[in-house]
Amino acid sequence: MRRPALIRDHEITAVLQSASIAALSLAEESCLGLVLRVDVDALVATLAALKDSDLGFAQLIDLFGADLLEKRGVIEVTYRLRSLERDFDLFVKTDLEAGGVLPSVTGLYLSALLPEREAAEMFGLSLTGHPNPKHLLLTDGVPPMLLKSVPIRSAEESRVAELPKDDLSLQLYNDFMDRGIVPPEDPDDPLQNYLFAGWISPEPPEGPLVPRNIRRVPDDPDALATDHYLLQMGPQHPSTHGVLNMVLEMDGETIISSEAHVGNLHRGIEKLAESRRYNQLGTLVDRGDYVGGINTEMAVALSVEKLAEIEVPQRASWIRVLMAEINRLASNYLWIGPCGLDSGAMGIFLFCLYDRERWQEVLEEVTGQRLMFNYVRPGGVVADITPRAVALIEDMLKDADSRLDEHFEAFMASEIFQQRTRGVGVVTKEDALSLGATGFVARASGIDWDLRRDRPYAAYDKMDFEVMTADEGDIWSRMLCRFDEQRQSLRMIRQCLDGMPEGDFMAKMPRVLRVPEGEAAVPVEAVRGEMEAHIYSDGSDKPYRMRYRPPTLFSLMISDLTLPGHFLADAIVNLGSFDFCFGEVDR
Repeated sequence: MRRPALIRDHEITAVLQSASIAALSLAEESCLGLVLRVDVDALVATLAALKDSDLGFAQLIDLFGADLLEKRGVIEVTYRLRSLERDFDLFVKTDLEAGGVLPSVTGLYLSALLPEREAAEMFGLSLTGHPNPKHLLLTDGVPPMLLKSVPIRSAEESRVAELPKDDLSLQLYNDFMDRGIVPPEDPDDPLQNYLFAGWISPEPPEGPLVPRNIRRVPDDPDALATDHYLLQMGPQHPSTHGVLNMVLEMDGETIISSEAHVGNLHRGIEKLAESRRYNQLGTLVDRGDYVGGINTEMAVALSVEKLAEIEVPQRASWIRVLMAEINRLASNYLWIGPCGLDSGAMGIFLFCLYDRERWQEVLEEVTGQRLMFNYVRPGGVVADITPRAVALIEDMLKDADSRLDEHFEAFMASEIFQQRTRGVGVVTKEDALSLGATGFVARASGIDWDLRRDRPYAAYDKMDFEVMTADEGDIWSRMLCRFDEQRQSLRMIRQCLDGMPEGDFMAKMPRVLRVPEGEAAVPVEAVRGEMEAHIYSDGSDKPYRMRYRPPTLFSLMISDLTLPGHFLADAIVNLGSFDFCFGEVDR
């Protein structure tokens, strides 16, 4: 574990003074750390000064909003900056009026590309200076869903509330909705009606349908003037590892530009959290990373425990580590296998699914569930590990290392696979920092950072393990780091069995947990990178606001920028190497 070199408030003040920036406040908040509040007009200048200073705030880890109109009459936007050199996170907050203007900081941190769009549409803000400010998740006309004044409604309630009055008849509207088609804004526009299944005008309009923002010929007049075409990849195609829709501009087999369209799996997790008790939040985040839920549940539990000052029994902390690493193993096998399918290796897929199933049996034995666990709760865990679970683990550990070596030999030692992955999908260290990379994606690009080692939680400070990094940042490096993760997880599982302390697995908890007013945020090293649950409490039994920091949303931005210049077949392998989980991308 590295020794943190903390940043003091006077160092932040000195940076602001040198840039002639007046902070509204700079104070240490008990469950957050150092919080800097600035006026929105000085926001961009403040972030620029902090990034350019010798404090090393090279990463914008998260960006999100909170509706505090009822409390203080503002929308609060939070920026979490990280200095890896000093092992320090700084929260920068600014207030906007309802419907206010949010200035883009993408010129400083590319990691703001998607979170800014999300925050603007979810809180009804205007986004300025952004290279692509269109809606990310919501369709036009849908109210800002994370405003407290917007109620939670079922799909049927939303349909009845938004029935058209004049443009389309009720029958036609329902026909559109039953087929999953959004009605055209202008029923008299032949192009719109043709694109929306030809309900009103079945004949296509005259002339070719040219997609907007797509170049028909290459920019270089000396190049071969072949037509470019638009390729919609997904959202139903299995190679997109979920419901990702990639809109690709193609020149033959070469990708010229790309844009990821998300939102097909929107769960409303952050909105629903406002109406769930603290013990029920695990059920929601399980639907985010739906194959790594133990780890995301831990982030929620740790944040609640920090706010409520709950002391977790030592045995519960060890069980959390044990189950989290078993869950990591099972999830990673569900990534390595399909990566084989993406590159044409069917055998590795079948072998990995077999090994995953063996670890899933342990998860089911202890938690009673295979995916949606709701096992880690504030105060500890729901159930103790059973003798049968211990026997299953010990049996699997006998040959787990040798089987992992066999997978590595069959997959990674393949000359064909190496040719398809070495030097492909490269993410430089500078790009990884700017785009907020965490987890194995960051480590494959040379960023030596793992929260389990550098900011240990649960019982990770008792574990002896190593963190592997690579410098190439390509698909091959991401695979190497993930295989090493598997070996380290096996190592920690053995330590948990050998050193498991006696005692309770759950603290003495009230029947209804009411958390003191305040804010808390605890990041964890989830399966796909850094996941954080940032909780606002108003003193009741439900969170006022819960932010779910999704690591694969940031990985999606990174992968999108690596596609141009590659062949379509390479894009499939490249996208798969980032291990997306669209339950948390869309949330």
